[in-house]
Amino acid sequence: MSTNQSLKNLTPDATIEQIITVEKNAGELLASIGLSPDNHKSESLRSVCQQKHLSEVEVLQWLKKNQQNNNVPDKQEPSDFGDNLNKWCQHLDNHFLAKNSELLDDIASDFPRIRKIHGNQYGWLKNIHWYLEELEEKLSYYFYFQRQKLFPLLDELKDSKKKTLHGTITKIGNGITILEEDQNEILELLDTIEEKGQGLKNPDGACSTLRILNYKLKTLFSSLRKQIKIEREHLIPMIKQKVKSG
Repeated sequence: MSTNQSLKNLTPDATIEQIITVEKNAGELLASIGLSPDNHKSESLRSVCQQKHLSEVEVLQWLKKNQQNNNVPDKQEPSDFGDNLNKWCQHLDNHFLAKNSELLDDIASDFPRIRKIHGNQYGWLKNIHWYLEELEEKLSYYFYFQRQKLFPLLDELKDSKKKTLHGTITKIGNGITILEEDQNEILELLDTIEEKGQGLKNPDGACSTLRILNYKLKTLFSSLRKQIKIEREHLIPMIKQKVKSG
């Protein structure tokens, strides 16, 4: 039986030890929502969730959605692609834009319901509402702009022997200006949401839905900061250099 099949067939009556044996990522995920695997290895997921007043069905579905194949090595930091602009763009698209877009969609879908149910209980959900909507709008455009506008334009810079048209150079330069301005706004929104959201920490007694939302927010924010770091340290300087020399 393959790892994916094993995880797919698990039920809430599986023990924590069984779950973390067939899914290497499960221990970290469970710990992130306040379920310490080391303290509950012999207990069933159902039992542990009941103790914590969490939904074992929701937690298991979340684990399955975030599963990794145990036969695949852990993701490592990206290699240095040197001055290969195409590979840097591909890396950003495959490892950041796709994942961050999916996380953003999940958060946009989950947050309104969670705020409606728990907004009075946890006032910080109301405090971050406006800023989170701003972030969603900004990121939606940011991802679209990179994938549909900027990256296709950068194809013109691939061939160092070919003279790039002046109009294309101008568009790329304007695109980099937009990118840098958006990066500043995105990072400011992340800081503001974390500050007004009390560090996105799980309150005592928080339900599984809220805990999973906080996990998604923290995962998205961490990934966005890594993405922007790569863009600032590699992509943008390389584009500016190629434009200058072109």
